[in-house]
Amino acid sequence: MKQILLIAVIVIVLLGLMACKGSKNVAQNPVPKGQLVKFHYAEYGTMAQPNFEYTLQRQPDGKVTLCVFRPWVEEGWGDTITTTAAVLTRVEKMIKDNNLQNYKSHYSPDVEVLDGYSWGYEAEFDDSVTISSGGSNAGPGDRTLDVIGQYLDTCYAQVKGIKLQR
Repeated sequence: MKQILLIAVIVIVLLGLMACKGSKNVAQNPVPKGQLVKFHYAEYGTMAQPNFEYTLQRQPDGKVTLCVFRPWVEEGWGDTITTTAAVLTRVEKMIKDNNLQNYKSHYSPDVEVLDGYSWGYEAEFDDSVTISSGGSNAGPGDRTLDVIGQYLDTCYAQVKGIKLQR
């Protein structure tokens, strides 16, 4: 009887471990196959204006534009520059290499927070695939979107010939 009980406990523990392992992995969505044509990422605090906002987009004429709003942008609500297709390609690579298509559709904290921030991103590809995610006072465990934002800050600053104020 002890052996049967021991085997049952081992089976239950193994099934539990397998279930835990599976729950850590978000559903594995396929990496988008198309080329990135538009990327938008923003974070909003409790005030009306965003903490930051980026829109990177391939225009119908083939040019790539980057619209940036950051507190350090002198133009106020933002400024749009023309950049290179390489910037769009690099952001696409970061999205695909870091599997942003596997982010949850929405993140929220376990407890209600009445003050804080919200964020969201959307990436559109030329094959009509769109991936997006957002949240309120919670987000994914990685920092990929922050890295993309820092990269876009640097691209903007280089084109404008300004020094970043962080």
